[in-house]
Amino acid sequence: MECYQSKHKSSLSILMMLLLFMVGRIEGGYIEDERKALLSIKASLQESSLFFDPDNLLPTWVDHGSAGGKYCDWERIKCDPSSLYVTELSLGSLFPMEDSSYSNYEMNGPVRMIWPLNFSLFLHFRELRSLDLSMNFIGNTFMSTGLERLSGLKKLEILNLNTNLIETNIIPLLSGLTSLKVLDLGFVNGYQGDSPTHDISEFPALENLEVLDLNSCGYYGVLRIQGSKSVSAPRKLKILNFRNNQFNESLVRSLSALQSLKTLDLHGNFVSGSFPSQACKSLMRLKRLESIYLGTNYFNKSIISCLGFLPSLKILDLSRSVELRGSFPMQELSSLRELNTLDMSYCYLESLKLNGTMRNLLHLNLDMNYFNDHDIMRSMAAFPSLEFLSLDGSFIKGRTLFANDFPNFPYLKVLILSYNDFNGTLPMEALTSFPHLEVLDLSYNNFFGSIPSTINSLSSINAISFASNNLNGLSGDAFCELKNLLELDLRHNQFAGNLPECFMSLSSLKLFDISKNQFTGKLPYLLTNLTSLEYIDFSHNKFEGSFSFSSFSNHTKLEVVAFVSDNNKFEVETEEPTGWTPMFQLKVLVLSNCNINKPKGNIVPSFLLHQHKLSKLDMSHNSLEGKFPNWLINNNSELEVLILRDNSFGGTFCMSFNRNPNVWWLDMSRNHMTGAIPTDIKKFLPGIAHLNMSMNFLDGTIPSTIGDLGELQILDLSNNDFFGEVPTEIFSNLSKLAILKLSNNSLHGEVLSRDLKMENIKRLQLDSNHFTGKMTNQMSELSKLSLLDISNNFFTGLIPDWITNSTLSDFVVRNNRFGGRFPCGTTSFSFLDISQNYFSGPIPSCLNLQNTRHLHLGSNRFTGSIPGSFRDLIEVLTLDIGNNHLSGMIPEFLGELSTLRILLLNKNKFRGSIPKQLCQLTGMSLIDLSSNFLTGSIPECLEYITGPSYQAFMRTSQLWFSRTSFYYESVLNRQFTMQDEFHMFEVQDEVLFTTKTLSLTYKGDVLDIMSGIDLSCNKLTGDIPEGLGLLTQIHVLNLSHNMLTGPIPVKFSNLTNIESLDLSYNNLVGKVPSELVKLNVGNLVKMSFSLNILDINNVYICVV
Repeated sequence: MECYQSKHKSSLSILMMLLLFMVGRIEGGYIEDERKALLSIKASLQESSLFFDPDNLLPTWVDHGSAGGKYCDWERIKCDPSSLYVTELSLGSLFPMEDSSYSNYEMNGPVRMIWPLNFSLFLHFRELRSLDLSMNFIGNTFMSTGLERLSGLKKLEILNLNTNLIETNIIPLLSGLTSLKVLDLGFVNGYQGDSPTHDISEFPALENLEVLDLNSCGYYGVLRIQGSKSVSAPRKLKILNFRNNQFNESLVRSLSALQSLKTLDLHGNFVSGSFPSQACKSLMRLKRLESIYLGTNYFNKSIISCLGFLPSLKILDLSRSVELRGSFPMQELSSLRELNTLDMSYCYLESLKLNGTMRNLLHLNLDMNYFNDHDIMRSMAAFPSLEFLSLDGSFIKGRTLFANDFPNFPYLKVLILSYNDFNGTLPMEALTSFPHLEVLDLSYNNFFGSIPSTINSLSSINAISFASNNLNGLSGDAFCELKNLLELDLRHNQFAGNLPECFMSLSSLKLFDISKNQFTGKLPYLLTNLTSLEYIDFSHNKFEGSFSFSSFSNHTKLEVVAFVSDNNKFEVETEEPTGWTPMFQLKVLVLSNCNINKPKGNIVPSFLLHQHKLSKLDMSHNSLEGKFPNWLINNNSELEVLILRDNSFGGTFCMSFNRNPNVWWLDMSRNHMTGAIPTDIKKFLPGIAHLNMSMNFLDGTIPSTIGDLGELQILDLSNNDFFGEVPTEIFSNLSKLAILKLSNNSLHGEVLSRDLKMENIKRLQLDSNHFTGKMTNQMSELSKLSLLDISNNFFTGLIPDWITNSTLSDFVVRNNRFGGRFPCGTTSFSFLDISQNYFSGPIPSCLNLQNTRHLHLGSNRFTGSIPGSFRDLIEVLTLDIGNNHLSGMIPEFLGELSTLRILLLNKNKFRGSIPKQLCQLTGMSLIDLSSNFLTGSIPECLEYITGPSYQAFMRTSQLWFSRTSFYYESVLNRQFTMQDEFHMFEVQDEVLFTTKTLSLTYKGDVLDIMSGIDLSCNKLTGDIPEGLGLLTQIHVLNLSHNMLTGPIPVKFSNLTNIESLDLSYNNLVGKVPSELVKLNVGNLVKMSFSLNILDINNVYICVV
């Protein structure tokens, strides 16, 4: 018996050892499976090698061939300390980019990348409790690789797939995740607010779920929980985020069972109209609800009474609910005793009505409303405990703020009154009565005068913005006493003089912006002491002298630096002392027109060799020399914008730098670059959207690989030496291209005879090349085209009908070989120039001219009279119909075109007299009626044409578009904006006018200065009107080749700006007034009195 028991115990021991061995092997096998799965996940990242360097992704995940849970030391992994099984995988945001650029990648490019992640790999992690795969470019392939077996992760409590590109509905596959507590699917499918995506009605019964986030997914329907009959709803749910979907008020009715709900976000849905009673009852059952976000919906005021029965409510967001417009019934919210935050911004409110007070309200946002009640500020007394009050852009009419407008706010910390058109002086007496004020924003108003010295009473102030007012006085010493000041924004005012040196005592200052003022003198050394600075912008002032960038050498937190000089007297020196090393890593650097290192030969700043986090860099207008600095792109993997316009960089455009998919804006215009554009440009700049290489010396043919840059929106290769044909790929592959500018090259071919597939093109500028051929009718598919400039080429044929029935605003075909009749249509041209062609027949009377500002029909073969439709030129500045075969009388109605500045009717066959009605055009600067058959006398009323009173030909920027912002995290929510100087100016007006016997071209801004009258080569008779001598602004006066009689008016001595005076070939008599001699001083005046009957012996001036 004892032997049997001994043998039995021995067998049990062996069995136990065997079981332990088998369990150990199984556990070891599980661990080995986990290790292999992790390495497979890393291997899948190789697919991103076109976009990111995979060696920089999960660098610690290295296979050393060892098991035993060594991977628990790898980054982004947590293991159970006992079993060594993986419990947490934090793989969110694997790809290195800033959040601000992610949205650009996800929605708009530069290149749509998809990480082909195999979900079945995660099934090896049986103890996994948290899985974060957010912001990773995961696409639909994820759904087809085992996601249907998701239920295998029985212990998973947190699943985060936020911000990916999984378009397939993932929700039905979640039913097996019975332990799930947090589910984040926000932005999971790239939804952009258009059509709905998926019905949420069959939501699985996840009884342990506490947080559900479906932000911006496009879901619709009602919440009907599917699954076990015993589980009617996720009763533990505390946070429900359905922001920016397509739910309506029906959803609210299905929420009544969520008794644990504390936060409900329905912002940006389609809850509209009167709130149904059933929905109201459902909402009122949520007794534990503390926060509700209902902004950007369309419900009316009926919802307010429902909200008044939520006893636990602390936060209420009704922002952008436009149907709440008018007077708001605050009284119905007064029962919410716990309410501390209320947002009613962008609601079109006109007044607030409340009897009594809401003493617990701490945060009130009333931005962008339409308050017209002057007592609205006083009505804020109903909220005596306010700590935050924002009324940004909330007043219809600007007014002066007085001290008694402000109620007593003993606890107020933040006051925002920006964008209200307030005027008068700063209400500092009232402001200093708020003892705890920390943030004061009075930007974008019309306050004037000085900043009172009493500002020093704001001892708790952290941030001040007086930006964009008309302030002109700075109490420097008072500011210097604000020792807690962190942010100071004084940009866009009228401050002048030197910066107070005591500013150096503001040692805590982080943001310092004084751009767009009139500060003068040298930049003081005070910047050296402000070592807490993170953001500094001193652009657009009148500083002079040299500033050493090494003053920032100890500024460890510096991120944004901007100096843009307007006076060419400011220099930035970066090389002294030799070898200094910056302790900062800049994200934005703008040094434009700063004469960088002028004494050192305009070299590129060497401190940039130590910068590796630059996102935006602008060193334009500095005459910098050397080769294209490729290393700037190599060193800064996050670089998005590089602007080196207007320098002296030379050599070939060699792309010897690492591939950088983040660069989307590169401007190398106005340099001395030579050679051809590299054919492998896409390899290095796959995400380029704005490429400006204009005004260089580039040559060769334009490579067809430009057509592979699928993200291009702006391409400017103008003013170079390119030749050959334009690659067809540019017109067929670049679907996002909005601006194409190839002007002033030597390109040829029948470029407009092709099928142009450019659905987004807005501006097409092919002028000044050698293009030939006809315009195709297929161009009519360019539905967004607003400007087409093909002037100065060799195009032939007829203008197709679609041109005058299109979206075109500017159509310029000057100096080509088009002929025939110009077609009728409905297009409302702003700029129409078809001059210097072979158009014939009458001027079309069926054109839509109401918005036309510049009309050039000159130098063609038009016949007939001036059409009556010209009466519609109510906005016209330039009317050029000269050098045609027009006849008849000059219409009197031309005198009714009150905006007219330039009238060119020369070289036609007009007869009759000069209409006196033209004298009504007092703002005209150029009048040319020469070479016609006009008779009668010169109207004496021409003396009333005193010239323009404002500039009309200045190059004014149109809509455009290359603009980028850097969001600097600050109390004042500042963002640094870089605007493209490329701006896309309007087409410059251009006219021919004879001066000093030469026919000269006047173009652009000079037309605001040039002034002249040419009545020569007609049959005018009578005396020269004395009043012409009152035209003191005039530069050219030509009355030659007529039959004028009488003397030269003595008052011509008043023509102090005259440069060319031609009275020759008339019948003038008498002496040349001696007073004319003074006109020859300084202006190099050319005067011609020949072939008259004049006595010029007494005058010593140069006459011809």
